[in-house]
Amino acid sequence: MKKSIILLFAVIFILFSQSTALCQTNNLVINGGFEEKGAETLAEGWHTKDYRGTEVEFTLDEKTNHSGALSLKARFDENGGSAMVYPAKHITDITSGQTYKVSLWMKAEDLGYSPNFIAPAVRFNFRPTRIQPVPTIDLMYEMKDTLEWKELTLTSTAPADAEEITLQIMLTKGTIWIDDVSVTPVKND
Repeated sequence: MKKSIILLFAVIFILFSQSTALCQTNNLVINGGFEEKGAETLAEGWHTKDYRGTEVEFTLDEKTNHSGALSLKARFDENGGSAMVYPAKHITDITSGQTYKVSLWMKAEDLGYSPNFIAPAVRFNFRPTRIQPVPTIDLMYEMKDTLEWKELTLTSTAPADAEEITLQIMLTKGTIWIDDVSVTPVKND
């Protein structure tokens, strides 16, 4: 009798473990919640870059976040400019023909165009073949009239020769918070 009960619990445990694993999504972005601070960069696994003398301060914010303890904050001086946030390594664990979803949570104050009329956007693409037009989330449109956290998503299917995914978050003006960035495979029907 004891062996039967132990066997029953073992089977239930195995089934529960496998069903939980099947329900979880596999985020291909390292440190998408900006929870791990980097030694050489602001957040482990992420880079920032500013262009043409842009004055922007990147910090990890402990007070304003969507989830966890930190979010990435970018604060531009009143002149704005152009800066980019992107994963330090391209995402290479992908399959050609697979559809992928990029998701991130953002909050913004005084979001605007750069002095050179560059629009803030999230760009998501593949290499070596790039999709045209580039799959893009227009942040001016999506964040208009909202000061609260908002989830932004975009899906795209990898071309036949896809070897990697690139993800770039272009920022231009205001104060912007980013949290919970993910790229996940989407079940193809």
